[in-house]
Amino acid sequence: MAEHQGFIALRKALPNALDLTIPLYWQTLSKIKSEQEIPSGRSRSSGEIEMHTSRTCPYCGAEIPPDLKTCTAAYEQVLSREYADAAYGAVHLLSVDAYALQHSEEHGPRSNAFHLMRLCLLIEHAADPRIGARPPRATAKAFEEHYRQFPFLEPPSDRGELTIADVHGAGDPQEHEQRVRRWAESVWEAWEPHHAWAREIAGLQLT
Repeated sequence: MAEHQGFIALRKALPNALDLTIPLYWQTLSKIKSEQEIPSGRSRSSGEIEMHTSRTCPYCGAEIPPDLKTCTAAYEQVLSREYADAAYGAVHLLSVDAYALQHSEEHGPRSNAFHLMRLCLLIEHAADPRIGARPPRATAKAFEEHYRQFPFLEPPSDRGELTIADVHGAGDPQEHEQRVRRWAESVWEAWEPHHAWAREIAGLQLT
């Protein structure tokens, strides 16, 4: 009940959760995550060690492109393209949520809940996945307060058939959009054990 009350308060403070992807949001989220422990299981250090000895990402299972050192490097190139070209950025939020949910160990334990809730809005309610506007500082402050009440959603053992490697290197914006949408849908399907929770909380954004 306390968690749901936190979400109701969050909805009032943040009428459009889809806009929370611009630098101010990430600065706020980083501040919170720095105070949290990484969930048990894979750790950042073990992931970094494995990454140096394998061409496969230890989190999402992606085959690292030959010209890159890590899965994160591929993701950063995709983000750079999305921020530089609005045609590529048309599916930006789908990219952010899909990557975050396949790399839970790189984020605070509550970020799974936020990204799954938003992915539900994007996929099942056709919300706009374009890059949003910068939220006001008061909104970011409210988000920081209520984000701490998000539950930890245990990642599935299989995090999706497609990965960032299937998106990286798209030839044009249309191909990029098709790849990102298929990737996001595969991640959403992989998180099926938490669909009921995500749909209930996403519904608060629509009322």
